[in-house]
Amino acid sequence: MLPTTQALVLTLVGATLVRLTLTEAHLRYVNDWMRWPLLASGVLLVVVALLQVLRPGAVRTGRGEPDEQDDHGVSRAAWLLLAPVLVVFTISPPALGAWSAERSSNEVPAREAEGAELPLPPSEGPLEIEVVDFVVRVQYDDARSLEGRDVSVVGFVSGDDEGNWYVTRMSMACCAADASASRIMVTGADAPPRDSWVRVTGRWDPLDGGRPRSAMAASAVEPVAAPLDPYG
Repeated sequence: MLPTTQALVLTLVGATLVRLTLTEAHLRYVNDWMRWPLLASGVLLVVVALLQVLRPGAVRTGRGEPDEQDDHGVSRAAWLLLAPVLVVFTISPPALGAWSAERSSNEVPAREAEGAELPLPPSEGPLEIEVVDFVVRVQYDDARSLEGRDVSVVGFVSGDDEGNWYVTRMSMACCAADASASRIMVTGADAPPRDSWVRVTGRWDPLDGGRPRSAMAASAVEPVAAPLDPYG
């Protein structure tokens, strides 16, 4: 791989990182706090590529042969750096959706249940809460603060093999590779299209053979636009 080719590869990778952060498409793959490290990395790669081109001996000699300073091997594996560039620009993978959620556990670890015992704040109408907050309260709130309260949640639609449907939200600690799903079964309403985003309003439907479950008896289901941060 010649220096100019190396510079081109670095430029493409760096430009891809910059593009992902400036368009906020990085939120499909990593947490928002990684925006600035990714942007800095992308700019650095472009600068390194520019220095690679401008350094003495980085171009071919008049005889059409590489300068002897550049007579060193670069692994062909370096071309694999172009793989994520091609994926982002040609496929633009979406955020994780129903397919991943349906294969994820709905159990929230006890270490993430802080605040589950706190009462819900008062509200004049339905109280909007996060899907994961609903699930955590079902699993760990012995005071059953959800009982009798009108709440609304926003998420995308997923299903199961038994024909039930769920309002779902994915969350991640670092990146999409460690994402997990929180799901609330919705009863009393027909299922919207899979992977569509909805706001579900209703009350906790607590019992299934005497065992608490994360389920909501819906009074209203309305479509909403997908949020900028699908893992929020």
